[in-house]
Amino acid sequence: MLILSWRTILSKRTGFGEIVEGINSVENALDNDRLIELLVCGSPSQVRLKNVIDQCSLKGLEIKYIKSSDWEYSERYKVAAICNPKNYISESEFSLVKGTNIIVCLNLKDPNNIGAIARSALAFNFLTLAIPKKRSSPISSSVISSSAGAIENMNVLTFNSVFSLLKKMQNNDYWAFGLEKVEEDSINIENIVDSNVAIFVGNEKSGLSKELIRKLDGVYSIDTSDSVESLNVSVAAGILMEKIYNNNIKK
Repeated sequence: MLILSWRTILSKRTGFGEIVEGINSVENALDNDRLIELLVCGSPSQVRLKNVIDQCSLKGLEIKYIKSSDWEYSERYKVAAICNPKNYISESEFSLVKGTNIIVCLNLKDPNNIGAIARSALAFNFLTLAIPKKRSSPISSSVISSSAGAIENMNVLTFNSVFSLLKKMQNNDYWAFGLEKVEEDSINIENIVDSNVAIFVGNEKSGLSKELIRKLDGVYSIDTSDSVESLNVSVAAGILMEKIYNNNIKK
């Protein structure tokens, strides 16, 4: 019953990440001082989990042990946490993310894809994830878990209009381009510097709109064999971010 009362309290807050699941997500929330209450399923056996419990004890945080039969969270995980929310950054606050590389996810409904993109983004120095307020998976506990907690250390920018966001980026000297399978030549990765870069990705079915593509600075297409029609969007985004990151390391 106590868990339900926490949900009632958290439902009145704004932001995301009030509940996180899995050891990676819990560790990151703890490191960022967001954790309120640790929830452990059964008796802890993992060394990492025992370390988290020790840290929570030292910080004076509440720890609750729950029977497997009463566990209300994903069966995949033996640990979860109730946390203070992490704030979204609105488009009007763009100055807070200016200077970071940005990955823009359009019409992605699968939380696993958004989480996987966030994990790759952090690895390759794209420190801001931008998602629309509508027609997108929200940043849920599933997204956070799929990112292995990476999203905890990123900015999450929300916007209403992708065209308004694009204009703001271009006014702030961003090079904005899309990831799309195209017939014509794609942009040359070697010409991209590792700063003020914004990548726009859409879902596998609809991709990016022609109107948006016309307004971008270019489009990059990943060459593949004819065996598959398209790559998973999180895989494709990871490939492109890795290319940009490592191309600039070599310079």
